[in-house]
Amino acid sequence: MTTSAIEIPDKSDDDIFRQHIFSFGAKGQASWISAVKTDKVLFDKLFQLIFSEDKRLAWRSCWIIDTTSEKFPEILEDKIQTIISSLLITKDGSLKRHFTRILSRYEIPEEYLGAIINRCFELLGPSEAPAIRVNSMQVLFNLAEQIPDLRGELSSVIENLMEEGGSAGFMNRSAKILRLLQCQ
Repeated sequence: MTTSAIEIPDKSDDDIFRQHIFSFGAKGQASWISAVKTDKVLFDKLFQLIFSEDKRLAWRSCWIIDTTSEKFPEILEDKIQTIISSLLITKDGSLKRHFTRILSRYEIPEEYLGAIINRCFELLGPSEAPAIRVNSMQVLFNLAEQIPDLRGELSSVIENLMEEGGSAGFMNRSAKILRLLQCQ
């Protein structure tokens, strides 16, 4: 199949398909986004690969889905529960980063609020990568707009985390979210 500037192989040839996934980068991003948006079979295959035992393949597939859903959020509307369930159990840092990034753009179904709040607070720990911590903080901030009682706890946790220090990006986002929480 040819889509925009790249040729994406027939979905039946898994080895070639995987090579194309591994070659995904900023240069071919627009082509992949267009292909995933318009081809339901391709989207479904990529979404299934997110749960592959091959961590690199899972990460690359998730990256493509994440970047596509950023421009076309409707493609994941019926997959949010699966992403939430996966975030609750995954130990893979790349998937945690993408799942929290994705969830920061969507409304969390009410039945998952408690589990997501607990998981995102866990992911604020210093053992997690800065991007996971920042994305988790954003999810919690978004939820604090729905659940006002969460604001105080989140503010307190962010203040403590800032005292411990962290990467420049983490400290910057922490300060911004803390200011927003205090203004509400």
